Amino acid sequence: MKKLLRDYTHEKLKEEVRFIAGYYLPEEEKRLGYKGREVLYIIGFGAIDNSCCGTGGCRYALVPGYLLKWKVRNNEDGKPISEIEPIKDKDDRAEIAGIIRGQETITQIEFW
Repeated sequence: MKKLLRDYTHEKLKEEVRFIAGYYLPEEEKRLGYKGREVLYIIGFGAIDNSCCGTGGCRYALVPGYLLKWKVRNNEDGKPISEIEPIKDKDDRAEIAGIIRGQETITQIEFW
């Protein structure tokens, strides 16, 4: 089976990204060893603070996937780009999510 490669654009850490109803704040980029590979994940905080329907927030983990190449080039805005392979296997996703939940204080995990 052919690998699906994707680009991950690294956001500035500890800098709010605003959207119409609130913001998210990427706090840390981390790597996790898993079955001889490296998983890239980002820990952050998201908040809804400007919505007509109420307010709220959560700490999250975003898992772009297996890290193939770290910061191989920059985009037109100068942000670094790494090459990743999304994690498609449901059992691997569940196991990785369990590991991350055991190490981090988060309420939500999203896989690409």
